[in-house]
Amino acid sequence: MEISKESIMVCVHYGPHGQRLIQRGSQLAGLLQAPLIVLTVGALGDNEYNREKQQYLSGWKSLTEAAGGQFVIRDGNGKSVSEVIADTARENRITQIIIGQSGQTFWEGLTRGNFINDLLELLGPIDLHIVAVQRYPELLEQTHERGVKAYLALSKDRYVLAESAEDSNVNVLKGVFFRELHTDFNTGLFKIVTDGEAQYLRIVQNEWVKPH
Repeated sequence: MEISKESIMVCVHYGPHGQRLIQRGSQLAGLLQAPLIVLTVGALGDNEYNREKQQYLSGWKSLTEAAGGQFVIRDGNGKSVSEVIADTARENRITQIIIGQSGQTFWEGLTRGNFINDLLELLGPIDLHIVAVQRYPELLEQTHERGVKAYLALSKDRYVLAESAEDSNVNVLKGVFFRELHTDFNTGLFKIVTDGEAQYLRIVQNEWVKPH
């Protein structure tokens, strides 16, 4: 059998769609029988998201390794994100790159305007796939399991997912949990309704990750 000359790299950052991008990259790598690398690039201010960062990194590393890929973390060290991506691609002889475009993630500002032009110029003969990932709650059923009744219970200084509300604790939020498809983790969205308005809270490995 001819060995594939393709090699795939997925770029992810700390947001709710990283798992979907890794799965997309894994599917493409499997189809092409090509090696897979998943890259996340450190950015200024990441230390402010330490707990969230570690949860995402742990889940993504497991998902990548389960797909037979290599999970890579790179610091900018004064370089732009596009430069780090391009350098990593050249070092690993990448032929195709997947990034996500979403209004909910760090990549929103990067996947527009000059970033794409800069990246394409730096990459040279490398295919760039920009995957549109929808904002919730639109098309929620395509990315998450059917919602189930659940609770967020205060534990020390954080809210964690629970199946029941014990002793009617006032520090419990009642809602509906939508788990992401194809995941072994309790990661997804927790829907609460306040004064008739729905709000979706991000859950990463059982814990409510509050926006900065």
